[in-house]
Amino acid sequence: MRTAEQDGGRNLREIAAELRVAAELFEVRPEDEALGRIPRAETEDRTPQVLREIAGHLESGNWWSSEDVPLGTAELLLRFPRFSQILPIYWGQDGVAISDDMQDSTVEDGIRLFIEETHPRCPWQLPSVVSECSQALALFHTEEQLDAFFCEAMGGGSGSEDFLDFFPLLARHCVDHLKEAHSPLWTPSR
Repeated sequence: MRTAEQDGGRNLREIAAELRVAAELFEVRPEDEALGRIPRAETEDRTPQVLREIAGHLESGNWWSSEDVPLGTAELLLRFPRFSQILPIYWGQDGVAISDDMQDSTVEDGIRLFIEETHPRCPWQLPSVVSECSQALALFHTEEQLDAFFCEAMGGGSGSEDFLDFFPLLARHCVDHLKEAHSPLWTPSR
């Protein structure tokens, strides 16, 4: 709401005023067609009171900004859609890249296996993997944080490497493969 206000949209006082008008309408004409899309409280008779409470809360300015609230696990998982698929499947417990067949292989062999299984869809999948590698290193600053999130919360892994070493290695192999095996998806017209 604050972003909309800064970009020229309705400000918080205007939204609060609209909520108060809706609360009044719910009291006077609860069947009014204009109220059809406005959510109601659990019990309909509480709706005006709840709308006024929300309006008061907006006007008070006594609420946290997104910078004050740490992201939850579910929100962070949404930042890593590719990792939530590939880390558990390839490098999680009993993952393909660390299975009995791969027990004598290196982490790089596991990365190559992942890239081979992605081929030929690499240009559409690997760039987002590279991006998620960078995001992970930007958001989590220690191996302990990386391990807690990607192993415990996500159920993934990084083979025998620390995540601080694994993510740059994975990103580099993805980029190298794209450069070697795929032409650019876009070239400037002349």
